[in-house]
Amino acid sequence: MMAFKTKHWLNRERLVVYPGAVALMFVCFIVYALVQAEIGMNMAGNPLGYDFVQFWSVSHIGLHEHPALAYDVSHLTAVEKGFVPTLDGILPWRYPPTFYLLVLPFSLLPMQISLAVFVLVTLAFYVWTFCRVIQDGRSDLSWVTTPRAVLCLAAFGPAWFNLLGGQTGFLTASLAAGALLCLERRPILAGVLIGLLCIKPHLAVLFPVCLIAIRAWRAFFAAAITVIVFTLLSVGVLGADTVGAFFRGLSEAGQLLAAGQSPLTKMPSVFVSLRMLHVPPPLAYSVHGVVAIVVAWTVWRVWRHCSDARLRNAALVTGSFFISPYVFDYDMSWLAFALAWFALYGMERGWRRFEREVLVLFWAGTLFIALLAQQTVTHTVPLMLGALLWMIHRRAAEQVLSSDLPSGNLSS
Repeated sequence: MMAFKTKHWLNRERLVVYPGAVALMFVCFIVYALVQAEIGMNMAGNPLGYDFVQFWSVSHIGLHEHPALAYDVSHLTAVEKGFVPTLDGILPWRYPPTFYLLVLPFSLLPMQISLAVFVLVTLAFYVWTFCRVIQDGRSDLSWVTTPRAVLCLAAFGPAWFNLLGGQTGFLTASLAAGALLCLERRPILAGVLIGLLCIKPHLAVLFPVCLIAIRAWRAFFAAAITVIVFTLLSVGVLGADTVGAFFRGLSEAGQLLAAGQSPLTKMPSVFVSLRMLHVPPPLAYSVHGVVAIVVAWTVWRVWRHCSDARLRNAALVTGSFFISPYVFDYDMSWLAFALAWFALYGMERGWRRFEREVLVLFWAGTLFIALLAQQTVTHTVPLMLGALLWMIHRRAAEQVLSSDLPSGNLSS
């Protein structure tokens, strides 16, 4: 059993200093933004928690008008600008009725108070889940303390993107990681948490694949029942016409994405990366589809043949970002859990050459996703995700091979 070797440049001290410096930088930026803000607005004239304006406005429409009007871009934009006249840009509603039901109570509180409650509650859930991951996966690595782990989490760029935008990354990441933590001991609860991910179903596509791979039928059917009940409840409250409006909105979103009229620098998918290189949409979709299939097959193999939950979980979370072309930087809050699971495995079993360097490059590359995309012509995130998934698959294959060896050969 091995931990960090003192001769390696990434020792325990630097594992505190580097994340601490980055976390301090983000905190200073937040403080500066708050000091400069006037009546809840930032220097650009947009409200703090910019994306939350959409959630709050959709809630207002759902409570005071016909709910399906939230999917009408012009109507929603008028409502948003009615509450925030200086709002810059358009925030269309592309979420399914299940997430609509979740945000429905938001406008019962003033916008800034509702934002604070949503962000703080989901952040607390996110940090608590991350601490559970560390506690469950560190084995006898006593020096991997919860405060050190939280410090590393505080230096993870996508978490700050989610915090600044008032977005859903903390919630969906906590549901995904919480489900994986519960899967062996409480499969029904795991299935329920997976089912709740239908608020953003494009992020959850690999979950049923993995559950089938290990024949986790209780979790699988619990997830399916949760999705059905949640969907029926949302349709019952909001009306069946919200379903048709949602699918029409998806079609419009796909057309805008293919035409490059979406915030591409904040969307580090394979498809968007190719479109930023001016690859025609049909070819970009084809390549993205092939990559998604290969990734799904890779994750299936890890779950089917590897018994180590840390490698399984890291593979699933990492692979999920290759499936849909519609992912944002704040969604990558999930990847803090993938990095933690893989790092815990590496510290316990020993590191292979360049693994720590790849993890550091990945962490550094997620700090400024949009800026890097602007400076390097396209996104580098898919390449880094591919390297991470390859390392996870390689370790899983080694783990399967070692478990298949006769016991007499293990000591040699």
